[in-house]
Amino acid sequence: MALPLRWHVIHNPNAVNFGKYYTWEAIKEILLKNNFVFQEHLAPNQISCHEIIAGLKNENIRHFVVIGGDGTLNEVVNALYNNGYNTSDVVLALIPSGTGNDWARTHNIRARNKELADMFLKGKIVQHDVGVVSVTTGTKNQQRYFVNIAGFAFDAEVIQRINKTSKPQKGNKMLYLKNLFLSLLNNKPVQCRLRVDDYTFEKNVFSLAVGICRYNGGGMMQVPVADFRDGFFNVVLIEPLNLLEIFIQLPKLYKGTHINYKKIHLFKGREIEIVPQRNIPAEVEGEIVGEGVFIIKAAPAYINVLVP
Repeated sequence: MALPLRWHVIHNPNAVNFGKYYTWEAIKEILLKNNFVFQEHLAPNQISCHEIIAGLKNENIRHFVVIGGDGTLNEVVNALYNNGYNTSDVVLALIPSGTGNDWARTHNIRARNKELADMFLKGKIVQHDVGVVSVTTGTKNQQRYFVNIAGFAFDAEVIQRINKTSKPQKGNKMLYLKNLFLSLLNNKPVQCRLRVDDYTFEKNVFSLAVGICRYNGGGMMQVPVADFRDGFFNVVLIEPLNLLEIFIQLPKLYKGTHINYKKIHLFKGREIEIVPQRNIPAEVEGEIVGEGVFIIKAAPAYINVLVP
């Protein structure tokens, strides 16, 4: 697939963590000199993002630049699938301006004007797996698509705490760590029946991550062996840990070496089912998707992404 010159730009004005080495205006200036054409759309919230994507469905351009963080990228992905786009014709590019920017870490998207401009000029378009988390509570079912990591139990409890804070504070890394430690103090592990393809087993679960990519939590390499285009989910299950074990393993999360510990287990499969003995939350790239029985499968089609 040839590198496109015409793009729609979905810009979240609330994601302004550009840093000192790059801005969208500087990147755009470089690209406009190379005959690029951009049509820009402001998407400050979920509703506006979905309305924009729905309104563009009948246009010929299927190339989208997302200016924002992991949450904005996730909203665009969900809007594309929920509005019935043929995602194998879509190309997504990310200008990372969120706090975590974890999806960009997996793809080595460097936050520099020249490197980001070069991604559009010299980069490559690759196929990217997409997952969908379905949760059933009684007769109610909801689902959410994801391209990075879905977290269950402790992972989602941290996000729940953060989401209870006021919006201006949500992007604060210290706030994330504060709520992580508060969640540690109040966490109660849960017994779960799990199925990875045809393999069914039970475990007492502290934390569970289902990954397409490798990073979450602002740089934690929670799923270090994930491959975004192999068609499989990589599952990292952490059994209950005492406080000493937690403080020993926490720094290892940033290097991906935590997976060598005896209470941390790796699984790989195309379909995952989680049946907890009590309701636990789930989060998909910062969005809580509900409580109940969870099934994680591949989306009906892959999506194309632009990477360096």
